[in-house]
Amino acid sequence: MSAYAVTALMFLSMLFLMGTGLPIVYCLGSVGTLAAVFLWGEGALDIVYFSTLELMNNIVLSAVPLFIFMGFVLHESKIAKDLFDTVYLWSGRLRGALGIGTVLICALMAAMLGVSSATVLSMGVIAVPAMLAKRYDKRLAVGIVQAGGALGFLIPPSMMMVMYSFLTGVSVGRLFAGGIVPGLLLAGLYVLYIAVLAWLRPEAAPALSEEERAPLPVRLRSLAALILPLALIFSILGCIFLGVTSPTEAAAIGAIGAMFCAAVKRRLSLAMLRAACTQTFAICGFAGFLIIAALIFSKVYTGLGATAMIRRLVLGLDPDPLAVMAVIQLSFFILGMFMDDIAILFMCMPIYIPIITGLGLDPVWFGVLFVVNMQMAYITPPYGLNLFYMKAVAPKDVLLKDIYLGALPFIAIQALLLILLMLFPQLVTWLPNRIFS
Repeated sequence: MSAYAVTALMFLSMLFLMGTGLPIVYCLGSVGTLAAVFLWGEGALDIVYFSTLELMNNIVLSAVPLFIFMGFVLHESKIAKDLFDTVYLWSGRLRGALGIGTVLICALMAAMLGVSSATVLSMGVIAVPAMLAKRYDKRLAVGIVQAGGALGFLIPPSMMMVMYSFLTGVSVGRLFAGGIVPGLLLAGLYVLYIAVLAWLRPEAAPALSEEERAPLPVRLRSLAALILPLALIFSILGCIFLGVTSPTEAAAIGAIGAMFCAAVKRRLSLAMLRAACTQTFAICGFAGFLIIAALIFSKVYTGLGATAMIRRLVLGLDPDPLAVMAVIQLSFFILGMFMDDIAILFMCMPIYIPIITGLGLDPVWFGVLFVVNMQMAYITPPYGLNLFYMKAVAPKDVLLKDIYLGALPFIAIQALLLILLMLFPQLVTWLPNRIFS
């Protein structure tokens, strides 16, 4: 059977299984394993063992549970509430200030947590009810938190960047540095959108009333809540960018630092640690099985020679690199509407990375574009996970329709950022080249 025929059969089989509602981990794993046995006999079952061993022995991926644990310790210790209280006190007579402050808190939490779910759950419980109580448009309120939570994909430490590094061999430090400028730019675009909307439609994002505004001494005292989170962020990123530690060691520093922050706030307890560990194990266990299944699928696919076949086919056409990149990003966007981001990563990168390197494009730039696209996937219906996280914690009068429609303007903003990064790669590559030159 030709590589073309097996490729078509594998992908069609996987899509059929997904259509039955079977979890993606079983779709990838079963198709990959059965294809290996069909093509190479029972001895090919060793691929399951070696894929599992590859996951277990990779030192880069050990940063993932440490960063996730750090995020949930900060989530369970209510540090997000302290940050939001500070923003609330500083939300004065400026219309939209509470929404703008929520975006800034989400960006700050993204730099501490690295996972989208913890940010959306925290701010969904804290910020959405507060904005609705101040008569914010409910679609705007939930859209701000969903999009702000997705900043965790782009602003380091990013779990998706760690996994991209594991699969492609690209430096995690360079990826983290490459995500800083786009992440801050995206947060700035969110802020600009909220400010313009509040100016055009004052009823959508009203300012606090005179009696709700805090006096200056109270506001100044509230700034103390920023000290520990900022110190944690700078200690993690500083260790990586200054070359003091590897990203894995920096993740360990972050986990210890998060427990220290909770202890300083007198919120460190066995119950809190148990809750953080339980959620960390749940996410890492799911991700681990999904990575093993995706590795099996991609190894079989690559072993068929299909990756080399597609590379020769595309490069033989002598295409315009920007056009190829646009097609690839469109494929990511479509897949992101229906599939898990980890599955997309492990399915597509063995195909796309050889094409990207063959065209002479920067894999760091490509990685950041992929992360931006997966960030869009998290708030794009019908599969966007942040939509479901928000539905789980939003007030009862916020309907799923409101959650979907609230995400649409922010999806457009993310698409605008993606286009800007494609047209101006220096927005991604400038900082890594400065730091790691």
